[in-house]
Amino acid sequence: MFAFKQPETQYDVVVVGARVAGAATAMLFARQGRRVLLVDRTRYGSDTLSTHALMRGAVVQLHKWGLLADVIASGTPPVRQTEFHYGEDVVRIEVPSRDGVDALYAPRRTVLDSLLVDGAIGSGVDVVHGLGLVELIRSRGSDARVSGVVLQDSSGRLIRVEARLVVGADGRHSTVARLVGAEAYRKARNATGVVYGYWSGLELDSYQWFYQR
Repeated sequence: MFAFKQPETQYDVVVVGARVAGAATAMLFARQGRRVLLVDRTRYGSDTLSTHALMRGAVVQLHKWGLLADVIASGTPPVRQTEFHYGEDVVRIEVPSRDGVDALYAPRRTVLDSLLVDGAIGSGVDVVHGLGLVELIRSRGSDARVSGVVLQDSSGRLIRVEARLVVGADGRHSTVARLVGAEAYRKARNATGVVYGYWSGLELDSYQWFYQR
């Protein structure tokens, strides 16, 4: 765990949203030598509604970034096979060992998000929680490009930060997208229901998918 820094007034990149996408993006920018600020309006380590199962691509990325060992150390159990249930029929698929990965994992977001934020801080990112985006700074001229952000803390204090690049990773109801008038390329109209439960002591090492007509 690293100490959090207070934001300065100028960065190469400001990333709004410090969960999976935002924390990973900020970390990779910092590893390329950029000065990066990562902000989020929620507190460090807070939970969020989300599925947990990571597919191979995500696990491989965590391994390449040097963070998979931390996921394992957190107590997240390995998943070594997937079972598909079609009525009475069961299809079992073993998780192959390759690319440095011999299992899949399904960490809770309280674990995964925190580890990615810690990875970002360890890479040199300035991280501040409890800051919300209220406005984008735009440069003068014909292009009027985004050149920074105006943030607000819990006391109402406004903080102006200039940046060469602003990344919006602030979720479904993105403030960044709203402020720039981003176009929605696709809108889904399907509905789904999700029920979560957490148990200890279960002797399971597989993802299990059930399909029923």
